[in-house]
Amino acid sequence: MPICANCGVEIEEGLKRCPLCLSLLGGERENMVEESPRARIAPPPAGQAGPLTLLRLWEIVSLFAAISAVVVFAADFAYSMCVTWARYPLASIVFLWAAGSLLILIRTHKLLLLTAETALSAIFLQVLDLLMPEDPWFFPLALPITVVTGALVGGVAVVARALRRRVFAILAVVLFSVGLLLVGIETVVSLHLSGALRLSWSLLVFGCAVPLVGLLFYIQYRMKITSDELRKIFHL
Repeated sequence: MPICANCGVEIEEGLKRCPLCLSLLGGERENMVEESPRARIAPPPAGQAGPLTLLRLWEIVSLFAAISAVVVFAADFAYSMCVTWARYPLASIVFLWAAGSLLILIRTHKLLLLTAETALSAIFLQVLDLLMPEDPWFFPLALPITVVTGALVGGVAVVARALRRRVFAILAVVLFSVGLLLVGIETVVSLHLSGALRLSWSLLVFGCAVPLVGLLFYIQYRMKITSDELRKIFHL
């Protein structure tokens, strides 16, 4: 098979361009004018809508959330002339709208986004707990799980950034963190229900995950596969 001189990908017979970098192959490079795959987009004609910007995306998300909230409220109020079951979907709609808004508006500030999303999740669970006052569960159950989850996600993000393009090593870290999260969840639940630390299923899952973590690290540092190598292999 021919190989692209630009990126090193193996090219199937009969192709005129590289499937990865879109470069012209062979002698056609000198005879044809290559069109850039990232050519500058011309402004839209008069009367047509412009490109989808972050502000417009936020407007769409907000409009969709508002319409959903009105429909849910109207359906509950028309049936019982008061708000009963609609409190839960309304709280969920507000939470999803706020989470989406944070993701759109501060997506470039990773640490701030993670902190804000974790705090928002805790507030949402607190609201659900207040809507069900018969058996409070937020402080002994939901809050510790939320904090553990946020801390693990932040740790994975920091490690993944340090590992850069080492795909299998990042997958190993994610798998290891999921195992730790399950152990943390069972710890919190067992302390909440029985007042004693009793671990069973989470240790089994964590024990099964550890060999896979070791295998992924072995593949990564034995074969030294990076994201660029995977792109070349799968023509991504």
